[in-house]
Amino acid sequence: MVDESGAGAVLIWGWALPFLGPPPTAAAADLPMLNLVVYEGGVPTFYHLEQFDPALVAPVPGGWRFGANVLQSECVGGDWRVRAYLDLCVAGSTGRAVCELRLDGPAAFGHPKGRGPHQWSILSAPATASLRLNAPGLGEVGLRGRGYHDENCSDRPLGALGISEWAWGRIAEPECDRIHYTVQGRTAPVQLDVLAEPSGRLILRPLERLEGEGRIGGRWGFSAPRYLLTDAGRLESGPVVDESSFYLRFALNSGAGRGWGERVRPAAIDSAWMQSLVKMCVTRPDGGSPMLPWFSGARADRAERLWSWWTR
Repeated sequence: MVDESGAGAVLIWGWALPFLGPPPTAAAADLPMLNLVVYEGGVPTFYHLEQFDPALVAPVPGGWRFGANVLQSECVGGDWRVRAYLDLCVAGSTGRAVCELRLDGPAAFGHPKGRGPHQWSILSAPATASLRLNAPGLGEVGLRGRGYHDENCSDRPLGALGISEWAWGRIAEPECDRIHYTVQGRTAPVQLDVLAEPSGRLILRPLERLEGEGRIGGRWGFSAPRYLLTDAGRLESGPVVDESSFYLRFALNSGAGRGWGERVRPAAIDSAWMQSLVKMCVTRPDGGSPMLPWFSGARADRAERLWSWWTR
């Protein structure tokens, strides 16, 4: 979700998130995960990435229970509804982060299900969304804006799909959502320009133009264009809000609307030096890294929580 100021949130849940480096032989059902990030002023003010004991995961009406968290995503009539009720531990604090996220919009139609080992589908756009979060060190945050909901499914690990680079972006404009999606690799490239109308109807066209000017990111050797020139016009990228050697997330601005963009370089996911850093960010059933409070929870009190974590 994103509001008119560019503040917003991203919620991901599922199994075997590629960024967490699941073993190639592991069953996806044994690797449930959840990620919530809240952004204000171009920085993540709250971050949580958690892997769960699969014994604590169970289906509920319309979705799943992951530990103390209920995540529902379902089509009701011609509408799509997401309800997320989160109760998250906060490393280095005795308090917990409690969050309610809601999304309501039309069920998207006109997007044929992909064939092959990887499928990307838009579930709802354009939608409305709201978030209420109360977290130690942050207090209460309320956001309301435009929502977007999609899914990725695969029967193979991301690194086995032959994808060299993947880029996605969504802009919430006054009367529609504009989405671009590109996949490059050993197989035939996919380049789509998608217009999501208020009814949920998706108009798909081949993306004829995706050019870049300038650079953002690059701290870990992976960057993105400062300006994207697409069939829909010129998009400005930045600031970068999540960055690694294999993944970038950044704000997008078209002048008429705002949203998020992502770039992924799958071949770099398994590098040992980066995976050791990724592990510092993950709340695990066994607790997590000695550095976990610095990378999770509220940004404002991370130093205080880190000290508490070390001296507990």
